[in-house]
Amino acid sequence: MTANEFDKLCIELQQIVRQIPFKWGMVQNNLSDAAINMFAIKNFAELEAATQILNEEQRNYFKRRWFLWQCSRCDEFLFCKNENVMANPNKKDQLYDIEFNNEPALRFDVKGTLVPKQFRNNAADIIENPQPMINFFYEQQSKGVRENYQNRLFIVHHSFRQQEREMYLRCHFSFKMNLYKQYAQQIKTTSNFYQYQTAKADVVFIIENDDKSITSKVFSFI
Repeated sequence: MTANEFDKLCIELQQIVRQIPFKWGMVQNNLSDAAINMFAIKNFAELEAATQILNEEQRNYFKRRWFLWQCSRCDEFLFCKNENVMANPNKKDQLYDIEFNNEPALRFDVKGTLVPKQFRNNAADIIENPQPMINFFYEQQSKGVRENYQNRLFIVHHSFRQQEREMYLRCHFSFKMNLYKQYAQQIKTTSNFYQYQTAKADVVFIIENDDKSITSKVFSFI
């Protein structure tokens, strides 16, 4: 992704966010995913054209999936704007997305996500101690390839105003740019990471508070 492509994509994602469903509507499966080649679709207009023949449930599923994928691409781009962050040169390699400080020990799979439903009533507690949520992500959602566990950097979006607003936080790229720059400047092999079995994990919370302010919390630097 070039800088111009990033700028154009950011604007588009912020413009279409109101059209993206908060819930998936259907369970992801290989048969449904094969209905269209989502990864070849460059913009939302192409997505709408490609999904026109599908039913509403399928269209909503692909809208959400495409939006989240593009937000993830933007997250990785913003990290890699920093000189000490490199993208995995092998785009087909599922072991990691980015590497900090030219250190193999600081290779992470970047996962944009939200506070899972079962933790939302206690979101304030989870923000203070995310280990139960990390365990859930690894055990229920994020097993690594070949039965190994990858280092993961979870970007967790949460709004105390209305949970659906996490979609807006995902494309709040001006805030993320400064946050990821700070993260890249501070991370080191001795940072205070969480652990899950053999994997290191870190959590970056992007939070919308009741007063509409946007704040963050990063655990490896506490």
